[in-house]
Amino acid sequence: MRHVCSVPHRTQLFINNEWKTTPKTFNVTNPATEEHLFECAAASPADVDAAVQSSRTCFHSKEWKAMTGKERGTILRKMGALLKEQREDFSLLETLDNGKPINESRADIDVCVQVFDFYADLADNLDATRTTDVTNNPDLNVRLVKQPIGVCGMVTPWNFPLMQSVPKIAPALAAGCTMVLKPSSVCPATSMRLGDLALAAGLPAGALNIITGTGRDAGAALLDHKDLDYLSFTGSSGVGHTVMDAAAKKLLPSLVELGGKGAIIVFDDADIDSAVDWVMIGIFPCAGQVCSATSRLLISEKIEEKFMARLVEETKKLTAGDPLLEETKLGSLTSASQREIVDGFVERAVKEGAEVLCGGKAVPGKGYFYEATILKGLAEDSEAWVEEIFGPVLAVRSFATEEEAIRLANNSQYGLGNAVISRDPERCERVAQELQAGIVWKNCSNALTVEAPFGGFKKSGFGKEYGAMGLEEYMQTKVITACKPDFTYEWYVPKKQ
Repeated sequence: MRHVCSVPHRTQLFINNEWKTTPKTFNVTNPATEEHLFECAAASPADVDAAVQSSRTCFHSKEWKAMTGKERGTILRKMGALLKEQREDFSLLETLDNGKPINESRADIDVCVQVFDFYADLADNLDATRTTDVTNNPDLNVRLVKQPIGVCGMVTPWNFPLMQSVPKIAPALAAGCTMVLKPSSVCPATSMRLGDLALAAGLPAGALNIITGTGRDAGAALLDHKDLDYLSFTGSSGVGHTVMDAAAKKLLPSLVELGGKGAIIVFDDADIDSAVDWVMIGIFPCAGQVCSATSRLLISEKIEEKFMARLVEETKKLTAGDPLLEETKLGSLTSASQREIVDGFVERAVKEGAEVLCGGKAVPGKGYFYEATILKGLAEDSEAWVEEIFGPVLAVRSFATEEEAIRLANNSQYGLGNAVISRDPERCERVAQELQAGIVWKNCSNALTVEAPFGGFKKSGFGKEYGAMGLEEYMQTKVITACKPDFTYEWYVPKKQ
């Protein structure tokens, strides 16, 4: 097939700072047009092994061990600067590969630049804070020494391709780890370009290896590899079980960032226009393919009629369109299979008695587009209310009291991100304290910063990305205890007369 992607891209594996071809390839498609973009290398088990061994050799090399945190910080800062210079190419490539609007892609790239800079700063100061004295015992000196955890296997999803890869590799490199990254085979394009940034920034060979291929083949070979020290995974809860099984077999520490079914609670004293905006921001960016989406709206019955009329009015303005156009707010879903999944959820919800207030069907024609959809009248145990749809579908229920709103919000197997909207700061804080989620937003939704850790409760996974806690994930603590030369324990050494 001919290549129709005119934006600079890579189609090979990045192993030991070299681009390598493979006999097998797979097709990468533009989800907004269904056009072929390029053929990408499909890593074999031998390729995966070569990548892991490259990272292990680098981790134990004198060159890598001798690098200071400040030197690694310099490399990270260079990678960030290079990404900033190439922002438009990366943004275009992300949109062509993923289907999200170009302005969303640009925002994602900007976050990635911030992530590189943030962990570069932490790396600069890491050596000075690596060792801590922790005892006042006059006979013993006890120090805690933080060390890199080792060779990391990383698997990332397709909804925020680069913005899922960079928050893994940046803190890992800052900590002094080496790694093998396997981005999603659905959207590998921008993550593959990280190899170019690594080369240009002077990252030693083997510190970052990037392989592509299906989860069944390349992903399984990476998860099962015996020479990994750590697993970091972001993706669906179903695949998360597979990752945990692989980690359990080898007793590997791991970070698992899974799904969500967040709730946004709107009280009767909320500013309606502002609240409508935040409800939409909580569900419709990236065509709803966001793990932290607040995809369940809990609206006070006192303002339900007025609020829903305004929300439906604004949602109907979100017409799906060419994601390369500046004015587009709703892009395509990322694959044909995901559109089928979303459509299936809506069809079954309607059969169960749900009312479609707007949207509710796939957009005809080329591309995997789906209308911005609002469902009402769902039972508390209905599939569309409790399961992650991962599409532009908002489920709505009303509540009478604060206690009922909290109960409905917490009655979920997930606990990633929840939100509360009210003019009463005391109520906002009170509800925020009660919501069972790793992230709670007050008077906003999905407002994220690189300085704050990101991670969930319950079946949304465990471990934290972003922030200083994101760096801690890639470090382990050693205790070094030293006795004074003339100190002895009388318990087993006779006391001198």
